[in-house]
Amino acid sequence: MPATPPRKTYTLDNGLTLFLQEKHDAPVTSFWTWYRVGSRNEIPGITGISHWVEHMQFKGTPSLGKGAIFGEVSRIGGQLNAMTSTDWTAYYETIPASEIDLSLRIESDRMVNSLYDPEEVASERTVILSERQGAENRPTYHLYEELLGTAFQSGPYGHSVIGYESDLRSMTRDDLYNHYQRYYRPDNAFITAVGDFDADELAARIERSFGHIANPETPIPAVVAGPPQFAERRVTIKRPSPAAYMMMGYKMPGAKHADIPAIMMADAILSGAKAMGMGGGAGNGRSSRLYRALVVAGLVRNISSSADPEIDENVWSFSATALPGVEPARIEAAIETELDRLKNELVPEDELAKARKQMRANYVYSLETVTGQAYWLGNMEIVDHAGRVDTFADEFAAVTAEDVQRVARTYLLPEKRTIGWQLPADSSVVFDMAGVEAEPAMDVANFADSESEANHQGFVRTVLPNGIVILAQPRPDDGAIDGTIRIKAGHVATGEKTPGLPSVMATMLTRGTENRTFEQFNEEIDSLAAHFGVNASRGNIDIGWHALSEDLDQVLDIAADVIHNPTFPEDELEKLKPQVLTGIEEQEQDTRTMAGRAMAELLYPEDHPYRVLSGGTRESVSAMTRTDLADYYNRWLAPGVTTVALTGGIRDLDDAVQRLERVLGSWQKDVPAPLSAPAVDPIATTARNTKGIEGKSQADINIAYPTLPRLHPDYNALQVANLILGQLGLMGRLGSEVRDKQGMAYYAYSALRGDRANSVWTAAAGVDPANVDAAITGIETELRRIRTELVTDEELADAKSYMIGSLPLGLESLSGVTDLLLTIEKFKLGLDYIDRYPAIISAITKEDVLRAAATHLDADRLAIGIAGPM
Repeated sequence: MPATPPRKTYTLDNGLTLFLQEKHDAPVTSFWTWYRVGSRNEIPGITGISHWVEHMQFKGTPSLGKGAIFGEVSRIGGQLNAMTSTDWTAYYETIPASEIDLSLRIESDRMVNSLYDPEEVASERTVILSERQGAENRPTYHLYEELLGTAFQSGPYGHSVIGYESDLRSMTRDDLYNHYQRYYRPDNAFITAVGDFDADELAARIERSFGHIANPETPIPAVVAGPPQFAERRVTIKRPSPAAYMMMGYKMPGAKHADIPAIMMADAILSGAKAMGMGGGAGNGRSSRLYRALVVAGLVRNISSSADPEIDENVWSFSATALPGVEPARIEAAIETELDRLKNELVPEDELAKARKQMRANYVYSLETVTGQAYWLGNMEIVDHAGRVDTFADEFAAVTAEDVQRVARTYLLPEKRTIGWQLPADSSVVFDMAGVEAEPAMDVANFADSESEANHQGFVRTVLPNGIVILAQPRPDDGAIDGTIRIKAGHVATGEKTPGLPSVMATMLTRGTENRTFEQFNEEIDSLAAHFGVNASRGNIDIGWHALSEDLDQVLDIAADVIHNPTFPEDELEKLKPQVLTGIEEQEQDTRTMAGRAMAELLYPEDHPYRVLSGGTRESVSAMTRTDLADYYNRWLAPGVTTVALTGGIRDLDDAVQRLERVLGSWQKDVPAPLSAPAVDPIATTARNTKGIEGKSQADINIAYPTLPRLHPDYNALQVANLILGQLGLMGRLGSEVRDKQGMAYYAYSALRGDRANSVWTAAAGVDPANVDAAITGIETELRRIRTELVTDEELADAKSYMIGSLPLGLESLSGVTDLLLTIEKFKLGLDYIDRYPAIISAITKEDVLRAAATHLDADRLAIGIAGPM
């Protein structure tokens, strides 16, 4: 494999800097335009303006009409987004490399030519307010906002990125346009691009597109730092909420400070290393100090911390969800004990080595896609300098135990912290602060067989003698490996009627085996810096991981132990139950969850497996015993209902087979054939089911219609119809009408979820409660139109181009390929499906789309679930 070319940096005469990294292993490029403006640049009265300006940048220029940016990128199968942070605003397109000129045209145009039409400002105001309402529906948003305001009584980080509602209602078009003109300029911007291009040639093209843009004469206002904090600050709020929540923040220095690597290492020791960059993976933390001291001890459902580097002084944050009956003071005391231990005792070398490996692994994971690389490059340039991406991971290797102790003593000080609690509205809490060797690989010649259709993606398939199906995409040079062991043993597959039993059983698989305690399991996984989990869906139990390729055999040993030897310890079950019960309480306070539940009550009969609450109920979880879990495990987990998918750093199919045969080849058991969800008929006429939840600001809508099976000849045509209706560009026609033109919703989209007996078409929206009826009417109107009118030639071409053009992007990430392999196996699509797919989609006509929509959708028989404020 050829070496990666060195990154090149260019600066145009107008100050625009370019960071260009060639990467030629896929025909994809990710192009990012960054502006050095975020919520830290805002003052009282215009909080949230940077985020609102980001929205307005999609509203059109003289040459790019409203909606054109999403349409142009979707047409070529690309992905795009924009995001606003405390420190920056960024816009990106990840597209086929041959289409890079589109990014140059879009980004150079909207750097200076965005229109800010007053009518569009008014429409987007409603969308922004709806987005804030959706944020307020999260259990801890109000606490987060209060904590920021208390910790930063003045200074750049004292309010949320979305801003205060009063400011969002009072800001004018001129406020927005002036902010845009002040900060969107070449000398306050830079570009990061990673992908399949020649850097010098791309730089010349960027010069032609951006080089003529002049900088305004007005200077960029300086950001004023807030005063130092000399005393502990506290805030307590009471709101309708399913649990008590804590947030705590200690002041920490900005990203350029020499202590940042040691602070991040200390944070990893406390709660596990965190993802680096965009798509760097989940955190590693179940063997961490805080998890052991609070979650294992039965005080909280979860505990986390974060020490993300930002430009200015910010907060090293801690958050927890209390379990019922646990006093806040006990939780604070347990955290304080662990912080004191970090200050007073040197971290053992093995614990330090574990944290270093976690950091290195997350670095490797973050480099899997060009999008992730371009993001990380830009984020580093914002907070320090782009070149630090090359040295950042090495900085952690230099951190010593003494460094960790020093930063703990320097920054984890009571006088530097702010503590916030959110208590349920009916709470009467009063704060009282007193006081083994590997076996030889067997000969696999007999079954590393010819079941794999020839294909251009390198997908391979075989079946072990015990019935386990293996699918893989070997990438021998990859430093990481993604894998899933999927066992058909969820509610649908087994017909289990007890709510939550498969889910709790799956969770308990890792909580004790004949060879490992839960603590030992967590320690081993975190020491490998792997992400490993067991989850139950309605149909399956998935054992999944993302790890360094060098550690695959050890990860497989752990997976095999979980499958072969679970013990379901009584004490661990009793610790788990309160966590699950608190999660159930949180779900019942979540408007999206409850809107989906309200819809399901209308759509599915009482005895249908989709009516079973897969997460459990208070009654079912409270009553579960170790015997129940062991019995379910013994009855339903077997090799004949198991599929394994691997993507990444393995040599070839034989390599995959040898590794898996070693750990799973001896597994022998027969179980009944898995069931499939029975088909369900549409309801007789459209009906609504509404659930009220106290203390919420936004209403969520979930609409469903059961339709054709995944393997029906019309399925792909119906997918095209749905793409046009609710996904293409900015959420398709629904996004254009309900969100964009009418300004009623922050999100409005539709989806088609394929399954064997029925697929289900769904639409969803988050709206102001006063707009529920109008939003539903808008969705129904667009559904009727797609059933009765031919789509336009342009819409059909855009949809087909997107579906075909997006293939290279979907095949870039390891986890994306793993999921694709499992889908191909589930529906028996064939390993050459991706090769055949372009011809399948290209053959679809407008008439096919209309016939599919008219035949398989019905706007008069919709199940509509709504959840919002009481």
